Amino acid sequence: MPKTKNAELRIKVIDRCLSDQGRKYSTERIFELCNEELEARGYDRITAMNSIRADMEQIERMYPDGEIEMYKEGRNRFYRYKDPEFSIYKTPMKADEIIQLTQTLNLLKRFKGMPQFNWVDEIAERLGASLKLDEATDEIVGFDENLDLEGMDNFTPLFNAIVDKQPLRLTYQSFKQDNKETIIVHPYYLKQYNKRWFLIAWNDEKDFMANYAFDRIKGIEDANLAYKPTDVNWFDYFDEMIGVSKDTRTEPQKVLLWVSNASWPYVKTKPLHGATQRLVNMDETGAYITIEVYLNYELEQQILSFGENMKVLEPVELKERIKQRLGGAILNYVEKVQNG
Repeated sequence: MPKTKNAELRIKVIDRCLSDQGRKYSTERIFELCNEELEARGYDRITAMNSIRADMEQIERMYPDGEIEMYKEGRNRFYRYKDPEFSIYKTPMKADEIIQLTQTLNLLKRFKGMPQFNWVDEIAERLGASLKLDEATDEIVGFDENLDLEGMDNFTPLFNAIVDKQPLRLTYQSFKQDNKETIIVHPYYLKQYNKRWFLIAWNDEKDFMANYAFDRIKGIEDANLAYKPTDVNWFDYFDEMIGVSKDTRTEPQKVLLWVSNASWPYVKTKPLHGATQRLVNMDETGAYITIEVYLNYELEQQILSFGENMKVLEPVELKERIKQRLGGAILNYVEKVQNG
């Protein structure tokens, strides 16, 4: 049975016991009542008394007003809420708010593949008793997430640093470097692209905005510096680009592309860049389209992924860059044939 539901049922029983000021409950008695409830619902019994103690600590941690006091009678120890009126069932929320929150949590619990998503289960445990969350919460939505991606343990500290406006000292090693380097950054935003996660931050030494892949971050420490705020609108920041690489010292450029008839239906329904893609002309060979974006590595990757079905016509610098990369790819195959 799901561990989350098991814990939720235990919390219900413990809350009921601690709220009952007319009876005395020891941890042993609460332990017995929890197992009775679990068995009645078809769940596995708990075997460790520490589970009850951990649950009680969790109640105190999650509910500031839910302080639990221990009192003695002879050699026996009993537990109850210090406030005789307290119970996690008593919520000031309105009925319609409870319904909305219940629906939202039930929806979130169906999502699989989101990083650091364990907090949903924690919130569900906390509110499940009073909100009566629906048990039927099988995942029905799957994200295209790389669950084995290195560096996902960096998500929470980077997220917290952004919230706390805390400059960081990153130990970083890009794919192009043999050695690690130390970088002072002011973290601003977390972005996912192509199954990888990136930190968008201001580089103190180079004095520009840069992105840092989670899987290349080898260490994170607080930097004893004043935080450099930003007025960047992150809803607009990625509008004129593909991916996460953006040299703010340059400007977006109009890119003219030819797309073959074979690939045009795909590019038409899944634009290369939805905000700016425009159809310029059609002929017997295919479509001519334009996009206005920053020239970056991710754009090149998108173009190269279409192989012979896409050609850069303008600007010249991008056209030459694609030619160089395609030439290098051809040389790889030529060398294999000659050496094979």
